[in-house]
Amino acid sequence: MALIVIGVILLIVCKLADWQSNAELLIGLICVVLGYILHLWLQKYGQKY
Repeated sequence: MALIVIGVILLIVCKLADWQSNAELLIGLICVVLGYILHLWLQKYGQKY
């Protein structure tokens, strides 16, 4: 979840600072997507019943 929050904060900062570079936006997007995938993977394989 922390990776998703970091990605969202980075995207918000990019918008508020009016940065037009694709690198910052891409890094934010990658953080959100990887955080989502990692969260799903941990929910599926991280718990022992």
